Amino acid sequence: MVKARTIMTENVITTKEDATITVAAKLMVNKHVKNLLVTRNNRPIAIVTENDLIRGTPNKNPTKIRVKDVMNKKFLIIKPDTDYSHIVRKLKEEKIKKFPVVENDKLAGIITETDIVDATRDFTKFHQITQEIILALFGLVTAFFLFFFSPLGQAVFR
Repeated sequence: MVKARTIMTENVITTKEDATITVAAKLMVNKHVKNLLVTRNNRPIAIVTENDLIRGTPNKNPTKIRVKDVMNKKFLIIKPDTDYSHIVRKLKEEKIKKFPVVENDKLAGIITETDIVDATRDFTKFHQITQEIILALFGLVTAFFLFFFSPLGQAVFR
C-alpha cells in the first residue's frame, strides 16, 4: 500500500504566526506557493492561504496585520505511514486540501491536492503498464501452449 511519505512534499515553506501578512505574501510569491504552514517549534499550528491573506486585508493596513489574525487552524495532521486511500478519503469527507505530515513531533512534509492528483495519475499509468505487461505475457504463454501442445502445433512439428 502506498504511504504518505511516498507522495508528500518534504521541503515545506513555513512562516511564524507573528509574521505580518505582507511578509507571508512576499514569501508565497518568492517561493511560488499558494499556502504556508504556520509553525511553532517546527510543529504545524495552522495554514495560511492566498485567500486568507486577501480576506484579511479589507480596509486595513497589511503591514499591521499578523498571520495569526488570518490563519486557518482547521487542518488534519497525518503520519508518514498513513495510507494513500485514507488521505483521499479524508480529502473528500473533511474538505481539507492540505495535510501536514508530522513524524516524531516535527514537520516532515505536506500533502496537497496537487500531490494527490499527481500520485493518482502515476498510479493509473503504473497500473496500465502492468496490465499491458500481463496481457503480453499471457499472450506469449498462450502462443507457447498453442504452438507446442495443440494439435495444430503438433502437426507443424511432424
